[in-house]
Amino acid sequence: MNSSARAVIAAMLTFAGALVGFSVQWLAPTQNVAEANGVTGSIVGLVTLLFVLVLGLLLWMSYSLFVTQNRESQSLGPLILKLDLALEQYGPEARRGRELLRAAVVRARDRFWGAARRESGASPYAQARSDLQEITAFFARLEPVTDQQKRLITTAMPIFTQVVEITLLMTRQLENRVPKLLIFMLIGWSALLFVAYGLLGALNALGFVAVALGSIAVAGAVFLIFEFNQPYSGVIRISPVGVDNLIAILGA
Repeated sequence: MNSSARAVIAAMLTFAGALVGFSVQWLAPTQNVAEANGVTGSIVGLVTLLFVLVLGLLLWMSYSLFVTQNRESQSLGPLILKLDLALEQYGPEARRGRELLRAAVVRARDRFWGAARRESGASPYAQARSDLQEITAFFARLEPVTDQQKRLITTAMPIFTQVVEITLLMTRQLENRVPKLLIFMLIGWSALLFVAYGLLGALNALGFVAVALGSIAVAGAVFLIFEFNQPYSGVIRISPVGVDNLIAILGA
């Protein structure tokens, strides 16, 4: 289920809460509704505070994930170019290292934007371990002759390891998404709030329009939470254009 469908469900549940409130106001005696206004207002204040706190927390958590992934994906580009240049300057003996680097970037592209993103069984640790083993074996086979080659190896090996570590960290961060229980509680509190709004509000066309607009606003917040929570797919996502251009350069 995509973010738009979840947002529509949130809007429907919220609006349904308002309809329940209007129905209770219409069916219950007017005196009883008026006498309960004080208690209802107090509950509205409490639930509103909880709703605002959790909504702000969820938006902050999901947006932080999006920003962190964007920043780390951008930081990989200069590191990869610097590493590729160092291996190129080393000479033909480092061709295998450049092939390993390009293969790692292609796998990362597929993991975040391609078909591998939907494969939940793949272990990022196993792939990172395999990459580190190949990197270590590659550098162990190199036999630098000049001082420049020795300096290039000293520079390239930690950068190669850093690229693998950042990619693994990005993969692990995607597994720590916003807890669904908090989102369910948020939608439940919004429905409860709109029940109270229906009890306290005016039972007319303008009241219906007001709760409809409020439901849309809640749905927009839920939509943003889910969109930021999946930074490589959906409407709001990190573009793969930079990675594609990088792969093309490495291939050249």
